[in-house]
Amino acid sequence: MKFQRRPLQFSLFYLIAAALWILGSDTLLLGLGFDRDTLSRYQSLKGFAFVLLSALVLYAVLMRHWREQWQVRRELKESEERLALALDSAQEGLWDWDIKGQKVFYSAGYCALLGYSPETFGQGQQAWVTRLHPEDRTLAEERLRALLEERSPHYESIFRLRHRDGEYRWLHSRGQLLLDEQGHPERFIGISSDITQRRADEDSLRQAAAVFDSTLEGVLVTDRDKRIVHVNPAFSRITGYAVEDVLGRSPDLFKSGHHDADFYRSLWHALEQRGSWSGEIWNRRKSGEIFPMWQCIRVIHDENGNLSHYVAVFSDISAIKRSQRELDYLAHHDPLTTLPNRLLFGERIEQALQRAHQDGLHGALLLIDLDHFKIINESLGHSTGDRLLKLIGARLGESLSGKLTLARLGGDEFGLLSSECAQADQASQLAQRVQDCLAQPFVVDGETLFVSASIGISLFPEDGDSVEQLLRNADSALFRAKNSGRQTFSFYSQEMTAQARLRVTLEAELRQALQHEQLRVYYQPIHRLDDGAMLGVEALVRWQHPQRGLVPPGEFIPMAEDSGLIGAIDAWVLEQACAQMVRWQTEGVPLEFVAVNVSSRLFSRGELDQRVERVLRETGLEPACLELEVTESAVMDDPDRALQLLQRLQALGVHLAIDDFGTGYSSLARLKRLPVHKLKLDQSFVRGLPQDGEDAAIARAVVSLGQSLDLRVLAEGIETEAQAAYLLGIGCSLGQGYWFGRPQPADEASAAYLRQLAQT
Repeated sequence: MKFQRRPLQFSLFYLIAAALWILGSDTLLLGLGFDRDTLSRYQSLKGFAFVLLSALVLYAVLMRHWREQWQVRRELKESEERLALALDSAQEGLWDWDIKGQKVFYSAGYCALLGYSPETFGQGQQAWVTRLHPEDRTLAEERLRALLEERSPHYESIFRLRHRDGEYRWLHSRGQLLLDEQGHPERFIGISSDITQRRADEDSLRQAAAVFDSTLEGVLVTDRDKRIVHVNPAFSRITGYAVEDVLGRSPDLFKSGHHDADFYRSLWHALEQRGSWSGEIWNRRKSGEIFPMWQCIRVIHDENGNLSHYVAVFSDISAIKRSQRELDYLAHHDPLTTLPNRLLFGERIEQALQRAHQDGLHGALLLIDLDHFKIINESLGHSTGDRLLKLIGARLGESLSGKLTLARLGGDEFGLLSSECAQADQASQLAQRVQDCLAQPFVVDGETLFVSASIGISLFPEDGDSVEQLLRNADSALFRAKNSGRQTFSFYSQEMTAQARLRVTLEAELRQALQHEQLRVYYQPIHRLDDGAMLGVEALVRWQHPQRGLVPPGEFIPMAEDSGLIGAIDAWVLEQACAQMVRWQTEGVPLEFVAVNVSSRLFSRGELDQRVERVLRETGLEPACLELEVTESAVMDDPDRALQLLQRLQALGVHLAIDDFGTGYSSLARLKRLPVHKLKLDQSFVRGLPQDGEDAAIARAVVSLGQSLDLRVLAEGIETEAQAAYLLGIGCSLGQGYWFGRPQPADEASAAYLRQLAQT
C-alpha cells in the first residue's frame, strides 16, 4: 500500500500548500494596504509565482519518479537477460501458466527444445498435452491435477514430448505453484530441460554395469598408480580372490613367474605407445595354480587427456589349451591304437631327412602290411579285427623301442621309421624283428589268431630325398613283397620305379585296348585223363599290343584287377566265348562246353546272372554249354551272398566250377551247399607231382573231396606225362596244361580238335 499512499499524500500536501499560499498571500497583501489596482496587479503576480513554483515542484517529483522507473526497468531487463542467458546456457526452457487466465507462455528456449519457434508451438495447455507421449500422458496429467488440488509448492516430473521431427524427447520439468492472497492457485511457473541423451547414457551405464557384473570374462580396473580399484564377479570366480583380497593392491600379486622381464617390458611399451595390449599370459590363482589366460589391457584417459585408469579384461583359456592339446593329439595319432598317424609319421620322416642331410646319417622306412587281414574282418567281424590291431600295435610298440617311430597309416598298414640304419643289413634285421614279433599268436575273445606281414623297405637318403618319394618307393617294395608270396620283406630298387612307370603306361594303354579291340580270346583245351579226349576249352584273354606284340597275361591281368578293368574284360570275354562256341557248333566242332573265368570284381557286383542271361539270349548258346569258373576266394568273401548268386546262375542252366581250389579258406560246410559241378585243383599243387609229398597229399585230398561230393575234379597246369598219370591214378578225371596244349586262337583250337578226331 506504500505505492498507493505516496500520490495521496502528495496531493494533500499540494492542497494544503496551495491553501496556505492563497490565504497567506492574500492576508499579506491586504495588510500592506495597497490600492485596488496595485492589489490586482500583485494578485496576478502571486498567481503566476504559485504556478511557476508548483510546476517546478511537479517537475522535480516527476523527474525523480521517472528516474526510479527507468532504473527499475533497466534492472528488470538485465534480470531478464541474465535469466535468458542462464536458461540458454543450461539448455532449459521456461514455461509460465496463468491459471486464472488459462494462458501458458512458452519461452523460445522451451520451444527450441522440441524444434519449434514460439509462433508455431502454440500458447495453450493443449500445445503441451497433445505432444505428450501416449504412455506418459495419463501420469503427467494426474501429477498436474494433484499439484493443483494439493497446493504442493514444488513440482518435478519426467515425461516424453514429441519433437518436430516425429521422435520423442525426454524432458525433466521443475516448477513452483504460486498462490494468491486467498490461497488459490494463481500461476504455475517452471523450467524444463532435455535429458534424452542423459537417459540414453544412464541406460548405457546400466547395461554396461549389467554386462560388467554378468560377463564371463574377468575385469580388473586400476588407478594410474596401478592399484586395483574395481573387479567384477567373474574375476573372483576365475582367480579365486575375493574383492576385499585385491582392492588397493598391485596386479603383481598374480604373477606366476612364467614370464621373464623382457615380456613385461614389451607389455608396458605397447601400452605406452599404442594404449592397448592383448596376448596370452600365465597368472597364478589364489590356490597357487598357474593357468593361462587371454588378456586385453587398455589405457583410459580423463577429459584432459591425462592417464586415469588401466582396464584389463581376461578369460581363462585352460579348457581351450586342453582342447588344443587333445585336438593336436587326435590330429597326429590313430584313435584305435594311439600310435602316430600318417600325418605325424610324415612329419617325422621330414625331420629325419633334414637330420640325414645335415649330419650325413642314414635311415630306413618300412611299410608293414598285414597279410590276409581282410579275412579276419569278414569272418570274425570288424570289432575283433580292431582289437587285434590294438594288440598288434601294442606288441610292436613294446618290442621296437629305441629311436624308432611306429605309426598306423590306415587299415592294416603300419609304418616304421629308423634314423639309425647305416646299412641295408640293419634294415633287414629290423624287418626280421617285426616278422618275429608277429609270429607269436594273438588271443582275441578266446580266439587264437596268427598274423604275418609283408614289408617294403626304402633307405634314405639313397632311395629318396622327400617324404612322398620315400613312401612311394617303400610302397613299390611292399608290392613286390606281396607278389613274392607274402610273409617276407623286399627292398626298393630303381627297377621297381621303372616297373611302376611301365605299369602306369600299361594301364592307360589297356583302357585304350578295350576301346580299339586289341584284346584277343585264346582257348586252352581241356581233356579227359583216361583216354585223352578233348571235351572243351577254357577261354583266356590275351592282349595284342600294337608295338609290343602279345603281352603276357601275368603283366596286365593283376593290373586290370587293381584298376577295376577286370570286370569289363571278363564281360567282353564272356560275350566273345559264347559267340565263338555257337560258331563252332555251326561249323560242326562238337565241343561239350566252353569255360569262362569270372573275376571276383565281376562276381561281387551281384548282377552276373542278368549279364549271363542276356549274353546267352543274344548269342543263342545253350546254357549247358557254358561253364563259369569262380575263384574260391571270391565265393568265400561273402558266402551267403555268393550262394544266392550261384543258385540264380544254376537256375539259368549253366555249369559252375570252383577255380584255384585249395588256395583259399573254404568251409566244407559251406562248400557242400554250393551248386557247383566241378573243382579245379590249382596248378601250385600240381607242379611238384608226383615227387613232392605235400603236393601229392593235397592233390589226393582234393580229388577225394570232389568224389565224396559227387563233383568232377580238373587239374590245372599239367606239363608232363608223369603228372597226368599220377592224377589219373588218384581218381582225377580231367586235366589241362601245356602237356595237352597251349592257349591258342579259335581257328587253331578247332583245327587241333579236328585233328584229334581224325586220329581217333
